[in-house]
Amino acid sequence: MRTFAGGMIDSRRVKELAFEAGFDLCGITTAQVIPEARERFYEWLRRGYHATLQYLARDPERRSDPTRLLEGAKSIIMLGLNYFQVDSNEVPAGFGRVSKYARGRDYHKIIAKRQHQLVELLQQNAGEPAPNLRSYVDHGPILERAYAEKAGLGFIGRNGLLITRQFGSWVFLSAVLTDLEFEADDQYAINHGRCGSCHRCIDACPTGAIVQDKVVDAGKCISYLTIERPPSIRDELAAKMGDMIFGCDICQSVCPHNGRAVLTRHEELKAEAGVGEFVDSRRILSMQSREEFLKLTAGTPLTRPKLDGLQRNAQIVLANQRRVGQAGQQTT
Repeated sequence: MRTFAGGMIDSRRVKELAFEAGFDLCGITTAQVIPEARERFYEWLRRGYHATLQYLARDPERRSDPTRLLEGAKSIIMLGLNYFQVDSNEVPAGFGRVSKYARGRDYHKIIAKRQHQLVELLQQNAGEPAPNLRSYVDHGPILERAYAEKAGLGFIGRNGLLITRQFGSWVFLSAVLTDLEFEADDQYAINHGRCGSCHRCIDACPTGAIVQDKVVDAGKCISYLTIERPPSIRDELAAKMGDMIFGCDICQSVCPHNGRAVLTRHEELKAEAGVGEFVDSRRILSMQSREEFLKLTAGTPLTRPKLDGLQRNAQIVLANQRRVGQAGQQTT
């Protein structure tokens, strides 16, 4: 623990400041490499499970070693933000469903704002000399789920997602690296294991994207297919996308641990603040300009696939709904 002229900041105080900044979870771990997580990541890359996400394969050592991100890093403050909200039972005809995480405002900006506040609070409380601090939202170059598990926030489930005791897997993760040294949380005593013999996520995934425990083939994942604009989507995968127009929550929705989910308290993440739970596929297909597209999606995660990507998703949703409707007519 590092001592300053103005006093001392410890792990307990860090967590108090994290909650003051608006986070729902906070855990602390060391900035050391996690050998098993690094090897799992390298093997995932070797198998090509990152599909077209080539940025993940650039300098993988930097992504797996926090000291490459911040020289002299000693601690990682792992943070969680609950985004859970309830689904409607049915998707209206002609509409596509949006994943829970994307219904409100862009979470990157929301988290970055809270991280900035936390960094300021840490600097104020640490005194002199000023600590080095660097923040990353979940898309940054760090194995955030592995470090969140090590920090005691939860455990990595069979579907590859972090499952927390308080909120299930409905959490955004982010990290603050620092050269301050804090007492680390002991994750193994609390969160080692937890899926047991349950395979519901694997059984429920329509495309078979969960290829083994904690390993997801991005190229088959509906979230990847609808968000990352792959060059093409094979017909057999498109037919299994159902009515998901952006993202996918299937493996989380069937997880028994998510029975303890709690409604998010963050208004910016709720459907009312953004595009909502459903998007009109026909409206998407009628758009002819970037301006029309941004009028609907600006400030939300739905800008990511751009207009052509979202239109492709809308075409798939409508085709799947027609197919289901025709099958229903044939059985009556």
